[in-house]
Amino acid sequence: MAQSDPKVRTNRAVFGGQFERDPKRKAIPTSPIRRPLPTGRELLDRIQEGQVVAAPTEYVASVRRSVAENCEELLEMGARIRPLMNGKKQVGWIRGVHGSERKQLRRWLKDPDDFIFNMLLLGTSYTPEEIEQMTSPEVYGLVEAIRKMTEHDMTLFPYLSAFTSTQMSENLWFSKGTRLTSYENRVIEMPDGKKVRIASPPDHVRLWASLCTYREQAKVRLDENWNALLIVRPMAGKSADPITAELRSVARSLQTDSIEPWSRIVKNEEVRVDDGWAHGGGSSVEELKREMDAMIKGDKHERLMDVWEKQMENEEVERQKKLAETRKSKNMTGMAGVVDERVEYFTEEEMQARMAAMKKGKVPPAKVRHEEREKRETFETNVSKLRKYR
Repeated sequence: MAQSDPKVRTNRAVFGGQFERDPKRKAIPTSPIRRPLPTGRELLDRIQEGQVVAAPTEYVASVRRSVAENCEELLEMGARIRPLMNGKKQVGWIRGVHGSERKQLRRWLKDPDDFIFNMLLLGTSYTPEEIEQMTSPEVYGLVEAIRKMTEHDMTLFPYLSAFTSTQMSENLWFSKGTRLTSYENRVIEMPDGKKVRIASPPDHVRLWASLCTYREQAKVRLDENWNALLIVRPMAGKSADPITAELRSVARSLQTDSIEPWSRIVKNEEVRVDDGWAHGGGSSVEELKREMDAMIKGDKHERLMDVWEKQMENEEVERQKKLAETRKSKNMTGMAGVVDERVEYFTEEEMQARMAAMKKGKVPPAKVRHEEREKRETFETNVSKLRKYR
């Protein structure tokens, strides 16, 4: 039996490939980082939330200025203290009561009246005698003001990671450092002689100190990685370029007063609801009332829809006109078109009589054309849909 030539290649498709087995193909491993593509609805939600459209640089810079000033005051002083006004007259000082202070009061005080009394002592510059002489509406107004100021302080939490990259944060960290996180019963004397007491540091300070520590550690690791890259670069050559690019991006994010950390946090500008558009889509009572009032008054959205409907109506008239001209040029006899036909059954005698009449030249009557049905069945335009749902 002759030996097969190793240089000769056989076709696996011959005889169904039974003479040579098909080599096994290695299955492509699925990557854990692969994600399904987002749907159109998900993209629209991201655009509305500001995740896809980046905020303007001017807006990001303005947010950075205002947030950095408030963060510096909250971290350095321990609270954002503001004048308490009664009309145009200042009657004291007020601040937000932090979560750590509220936890202490909840542990020590079980009576709700005592809890409110001590919270007013912490959140205002009033003395116990002045608080005891207040009426119920005055106490309620002070409690609401303290609650709102506390909520405003809580909104600074998401910006602390970006605040650590500012020069203000660097100055606070290298001048005072962790001393801002360890004090009790700090008393701040105001310009008019009144005093405001802070029982414990806010939770913002602890988070800020942790972020500053991580930032300094990241700087040290970055320097070590740069030194290791400079040693390996002559031997690695161009294969070290991806690592170089990654280290440069890390260095940009660690730069002082960099805009990049703020761009990742600050979303797009909030939409003004009083700009003449309905801004519907929500399910709250306020959003539904605003959309209904805009529809009744005829806002910009309603006027735009009216102009769009008129434009599509004119386009439909032109389309029907061109369609009629084309049908007239192609259908000289007028017999072609969409007709309403009925199925008729003839007997043998009727068929013989019909065939004899056609041989003598008697043509059966033409079917009646239905132009409205032709319009409806040829193409359903957006005009009919718009009129249907409006």
